[in-house]
Amino acid sequence: MAPITAHVVRRLKCGNAACRVCRVPSRTHLGGGIFPGSTAPGYNGCMRKPNKQPLRQPPIQRGPQHPDVFSRASAWSRELTPDGVGPGGNGEKVISRKSILGVMGVSLVIFLALVTQLIQLQVVRGERLRGVAEGNRIRKQITYAPRGRILSRDGTVLASNTASFQLSATPYRLPDSPAKRQDIYQRVAGMLKDESPQTIAQQVKEKGLDHPRPVLISERIPRPTALKLEYMLPQLHGFGLSSIPTREYKTGAGLAHIVGYTGRVSQQDISQHPDILPNGFIGKTGIEASYDDTLRGQNGVVKTEVDARGKPVRTLREQSTQPGEDVRLTIDYGLQKQFAQAIKRQMREADVSRASGVIMDPETGAIRAMVSFPSFNHNLFADGISRQQFQRLKTDPAQPMLNRAIAAGYPSGSVIKPIVLLGALDTDTVNEDTIIHDRGSITVRSQYDPSVTFTYEGWDPSGLGPMNARRAIAMSSNIYFYTVAGGNNTFDGMGVDNLVNYLQMFGLGEATNVDLPNETQGRVPTPEWKRAQHGEVWHTGDTYNLAIGQGSLLVSPLQMLRAHSAIANGGNLMRPFLAQKARPKVAAKPDITGRDYQVAREGMRMVTSGSGTTPPSTFADVEVTVAGKSGTAETNPGVRDSHAWYSAFAPFENPQLQGVVILEDGEGGSKYAAPALADAFAWYFRSHDSDSHE
Repeated sequence: MAPITAHVVRRLKCGNAACRVCRVPSRTHLGGGIFPGSTAPGYNGCMRKPNKQPLRQPPIQRGPQHPDVFSRASAWSRELTPDGVGPGGNGEKVISRKSILGVMGVSLVIFLALVTQLIQLQVVRGERLRGVAEGNRIRKQITYAPRGRILSRDGTVLASNTASFQLSATPYRLPDSPAKRQDIYQRVAGMLKDESPQTIAQQVKEKGLDHPRPVLISERIPRPTALKLEYMLPQLHGFGLSSIPTREYKTGAGLAHIVGYTGRVSQQDISQHPDILPNGFIGKTGIEASYDDTLRGQNGVVKTEVDARGKPVRTLREQSTQPGEDVRLTIDYGLQKQFAQAIKRQMREADVSRASGVIMDPETGAIRAMVSFPSFNHNLFADGISRQQFQRLKTDPAQPMLNRAIAAGYPSGSVIKPIVLLGALDTDTVNEDTIIHDRGSITVRSQYDPSVTFTYEGWDPSGLGPMNARRAIAMSSNIYFYTVAGGNNTFDGMGVDNLVNYLQMFGLGEATNVDLPNETQGRVPTPEWKRAQHGEVWHTGDTYNLAIGQGSLLVSPLQMLRAHSAIANGGNLMRPFLAQKARPKVAAKPDITGRDYQVAREGMRMVTSGSGTTPPSTFADVEVTVAGKSGTAETNPGVRDSHAWYSAFAPFENPQLQGVVILEDGEGGSKYAAPALADAFAWYFRSHDSDSHE
């Protein structure tokens, strides 16, 4: 057969064979070469110039395995040389299987790279990129709502607002170029006194460049500096300036623990209050925390769509600013100030550094004054307290940030005795005229070994003589209360279970639910508690200690105040409150007869009238009659002095004020704690109509 010029044939997807040179399907050729119907040797019907060097046509096997032209092409292709040149050596190369696989591999790598990049853009960085796009298209301007004021009962402003400027950076809106970012940091630092480019960069780095929320860079910026920054903002991409109201507190009256303070919003705050903004303020302690939802108000927001040049196109959303509501307290500012000064004076007299006190209306539970020393200046937090200052406050051994009036627990000492008396009267352990002799001590046999005896002494080793209910309160006879609570060899006391029941009935061992955070529950020890905590059994001596407010008992000044207010008002255990909106509420009503309450009140009146432990001169300047009870609570004998307690209410006939004071390590309650209440009561009843109260 004569040699012919042949083009390489491949199979198309459509099933046709195609010329390797011209890519024209074989069926469109006029014929020739290996195609059926060829008419000219050496020319296969392709319109392009045929190969100069002819190739030998491979032998074609006809039959069922090679029925058509495609079979011939396959047979011919098997004759190609290893280097991809036809057996005739015409120099035309074809793509080998290895080359095809290489191309396919490269294509696969490129495809996978594209898919990976697509996932990176759509999934991994999708949120940020959407945020960037949205941030470039949408501008959100926030107007911070001023917090409501906090006022005293008489209208004195205790917390108000002052304007302040702050600068923040939104990391994902900063330039991608490190050089451009550094240039902006340099410009910003040049206008701020207390910031350097390095500190700004570090603040941004801590959050990450993908962080979508503003990061506070500087606060309390002076107005002239704020005006310069505002002018430069178009060139400071990613930075924003805002005006935000900050707090200003009234000082000098021991108000820090009542009013509290605000602080920067934390991540925990955001999780608990999704509606608050990250660079805003929230109440952290005191009334600021308890009534934060009322005081905070609603920030104003304006969302604007801008064009590529940053010019406003249209307003998408507008929410007006709603200032927070004012909160008026039950605190009488004049009484608060007088009470704080009186306690400070008694602290100096007793040479102590820790004290607290509360005064309340016993009929309603409205708190008129609350003091805790040492205290702190809450304007430090309003001005932006440094970490070093805050750490010093937290680690100060005197614990100035602790509100001792509600959050500290102490043994009560003898101020608990009127409650113990009510339990003894109500259980018929004694009546108001039962006589128990105080001979200075009491001796009891061990309940486990009768040959062993224990002696418990009163505060006067020589004895106080015969005691009935009223005189036992007036003279604070330990022997009387040992006996009615735990009994002796000849007298059955009411027992520890009854004793615990009556202490708990008057709210000891549980929070008062005052509208302030961080209140303690205190502790009323029981036999079960002692066994669980110390692995020891309860002894009669434990009952004796509990009956006079010693041992493991812990109460807060507010808990003791509330318990005594039920005695003053005739049986209503009120819930204490500081905000007038809280309103009075009876928390419990111990099931005790009015006659028993009257006996306890009369015993407390004897304390201050010359028949008891408090000199009559103590309350001589108070224009109304006063009833009271002192207490001396041992804590760690030989290491610390006893705490000085005093509780009193006035007028005796129609109580309007009930107060409690404790001086830590202050020794005698009548000597150091009582004068603080006397000064406060004297001022109040001189300044107010004694016949009127809320």
